Amino acid sequence: MSLSLCMIVKNEENTLSRCLESVKDIVDEIILVDTGSTDSTVEIAESYGAKIFFYKWDNSFANARNYSLSKASKDWILIMDADDELVKEDKDKVALLINNEENKLNAYFGETLSYSGDLKNYNIYSNLNIRFIRNGKGYKFIGDIHEQITPGSEDEKKQVFLGLVDIRFYHYGYLNETIIKKNKRKRNMVIIEKMLKNDPNNAFMLYNMGVEYSAKGDYSEALKYLNKAYKNFTPTAGFGSKLILKMISCHETLNNLDECLKLIEIGQKYYPACTEYEFCKANIFYKKRKYLSAIESAKKCISMGESPVLLREISGISTYKSYYLLGIIAYNIGAYDDAYDYLNTTLKINCKLTDALFKISEILFKNNTDIKQIQSQLESYFDTIDEDTTFLLSKVFSIQNKFDIAYDYINNIEESTENTQKISFYKGIYLYYLKNYTAALENLNKVTDEEYLNTSVYCCILCSLFTERYQDVDNLISVAKNFNEPEEIIIYNSFISLIKGNSDTILEDTVTSKSLLQSIFNLLEVLLRGNCFDEFNKALKLLNHISDDSISLNLGKLYYKYGYLDFSYKEFIKSIKLN
Repeated sequence: MSLSLCMIVKNEENTLSRCLESVKDIVDEIILVDTGSTDSTVEIAESYGAKIFFYKWDNSFANARNYSLSKASKDWILIMDADDELVKEDKDKVALLINNEENKLNAYFGETLSYSGDLKNYNIYSNLNIRFIRNGKGYKFIGDIHEQITPGSEDEKKQVFLGLVDIRFYHYGYLNETIIKKNKRKRNMVIIEKMLKNDPNNAFMLYNMGVEYSAKGDYSEALKYLNKAYKNFTPTAGFGSKLILKMISCHETLNNLDECLKLIEIGQKYYPACTEYEFCKANIFYKKRKYLSAIESAKKCISMGESPVLLREISGISTYKSYYLLGIIAYNIGAYDDAYDYLNTTLKINCKLTDALFKISEILFKNNTDIKQIQSQLESYFDTIDEDTTFLLSKVFSIQNKFDIAYDYINNIEESTENTQKISFYKGIYLYYLKNYTAALENLNKVTDEEYLNTSVYCCILCSLFTERYQDVDNLISVAKNFNEPEEIIIYNSFISLIKGNSDTILEDTVTSKSLLQSIFNLLEVLLRGNCFDEFNKALKLLNHISDDSISLNLGKLYYKYGYLDFSYKEFIKSIKLN
């Protein structure tokens, strides 16, 4: 049997090659419908031998999708988006599916594993999407967005006309960078709003609008739509379990924890095999500090295993996510050996869970483990120490104030990376903490990238100040004034005055307020962490101009964070007496 790949695309030059590479050797033709690309999408598609068709975008994914189907000439159709990728291990399963003469069904779902958040520290959400359709059977899509499949006349009277095949696809379209770049939320909400005007009680579209508001961070508004969708709730609906889970997620973020437990009970009643509800329960108990109940639920998740694919929402809840939660609970109650074991298991399953890496390194340092042994263990979790891993390990050691090791990691990849701005930034920051101010300036002065610029300039001010390059300090202050951070400028100017030996500060001539307090503590932390004790003591004078009952408490926390326990104790006692 032959196979057509059908796609609709617009401005996908950054993702299209990855998609086509994953299937180029198993498809017999590539049908690409372009809806208005202005980049090199079409040229890339042509380089893979694609047949290009153009469709004027009419705000309907279903219409564009059906147009692509109409151009397919092979026995079967594979449906993908440009930001999809066929899982390599499942490639051989495609031929087995389309060549199996015993297959009586004409359409099949595949599992879509969607990366969400930041690719370096991601979650993977699971959905089912129509991926394979037998050509010429009259199947069409309906719905302007989140389009659904409808059977042709041959299948419309059949009780079962859709199958599920164990073929997986990665989807990169919900990574933060992609969503922001393409403004997907706004596009989706405009289309959904139009559909709801025509059908206000459409539970599926109400659910989708709730998902969009949740993704934007407007959880109260999300719940308005989700609650309305729930009024028309039927357990057999394909999105029923996800609807309740999304309601739980919104209530959890709003700290309505008791409401979460009520919804979890409902979810488990209708979907007892769905492990996600037990995992939600574990998290709610953890937040309520009912640790024994949280431990019980987390262990139950592990014993239940992953949810059936029809109910699956997020990967890893029966493995590394539950082990990580157990590790955090054990850490919080002081059971550090247990915490280590759970976190070690977590990282062996998923080394990309960076929070687990930071926490286990904290335990290793707390146990006074030999530094070389710590390095060896942390590196052992990764198959290869690539550039991203090197930056991550560097950050782990910098958090523990081991700036010499953090610097060595960055320095080792300087010659092999094109990311020179990031290298210069981190080298400069680490050199500052190592008190090599001249070398720090050499690196930080190379930084022009907006992502790192502000921090670089403030660090350069300190390096120049401590090496008495006062003209450079004045120039850098002028640059910092462009950052629109007036509180930081006031505090740095006042600190500069103190370092130069002036008894007065700019603060004395300024109407002070609590808004300056955070800026003062930002500076104090940079000084204390950098072992700049004389300068730190001078900067403490800035607090004399602020009247706030929280100063002793926050100062105690700062001392505690960096191990100055005697000073921390005195500030905590002072805070107790004041309050």
